[in-house]
Parts: sequence; structure tokens; C-alpha cells
Amino acid sequence: MKRFTEKIQLPLSYNWRATLTEPGTRKYDKKGNLIDTGKVQKVIEGDNLIVTVGQAFMGNMLIDLNAQHDTGITWCALGADNTAPALTDTQLVDEGGGVAMRKAVTSKTQAVAPNTNQFTWSTFFTAAESTLAIEEAGMFGSSTAGAAENSGILFSRWLVSINNAGATSDITIDYILTIG
Repeated sequence: MKRFTEKIQLPLSYNWRATLTEPGTRKYDKKGNLIDTGKVQKVIEGDNLIVTVGQAFMGNMLIDLNAQHDTGITWCALGADNTAPALTDTQLVDEGGGVAMRKAVTSKTQAVAPNTNQFTWSTFFTAAESTLAIEEAGMFGSSTAGAAENSGILFSRWLVSINNAGATSDITIDYILTIG
């Protein structure tokens, strides 16, 4: 019974959203802040899986285990394999499909409402940076995460089907985690 109560008190929900826009239509103000997401071509949303190493990473961040866990979720990667996500995943199956398809998170936001905290990590890929038949994506963290393929700790992985091999769209990946 105690475990049931804990889940009621701290429910988590997590999903992703991919917004495809016409290349080059995003607009920024003089300070570099995004003011227009661009001409939207398509929006795709879905569920994801917080993998076992991602769950441990979250716990390690909460207790400030060591400096490796002080950075949080900082990178997004795209891949070319549609194998179903599994709790035991530690990386994407085919990150980048042989090409670098990883970027630092563009922005992190928190929206607070009564009894709800929603955190969003957004990563913007230009059409030229995402020329791939994208089948999977994931969020990575830790001070060991960087531009190198398969670096860092995989937090979450999901399947998505976006054929951008022809560089027809800029893509914004939003990873959304709601606590409460």
C-alpha cells in the first residue's frame, strides 16, 4: 500500500514532440531569443521510455552523488534504427546512422502550476544537421555527455519516424517531463 501512495504523491509523465518547420523560417530577436518557431509543416508526439540507467541517473542527480551528475540532461541524439526501446538500453541502437546527429540541448524551461512541474528540453536541428531517415531519438546527460556518438548516460529513448534525408525540414525535438 505504501508504494501505491508514493506513486500518487509523485506521479511522473514523459513524452516527446517533434516539430518540423520549413528550413530557415525560425526568427530570433537581437538577443538571440527565439520569437517565432517558423512555418510549421508537421507536429508529431509520442511516449518514450526512461531507461534503467536513466532512472539511476535521475536518482544520482537528486542526491548529488558526484560531479558527473551535476550537469543534468544536456544532449539530444537522433538515430536510424527502429528497434523497440527497452529498459536495458544504454545508447541508441544506430545513433546518427553513421553520421553525427547529436546536439546540445538548445533551451531548458520549467513551467510551474499548482501541484505540477513541467520541464522541457528543446533541441533545434537545422535541415542540414538532420539529413537522415530518423527512426529513434534519445536524451543524454552527465558530464561525460558531449558531441561524440554514444557519449554520456542515456536518460530516455523513443521511436519516431521522420524521413529528413532530403533536408526538407528543420526539426525541433522537445522532451517533456512532468512531475506531479
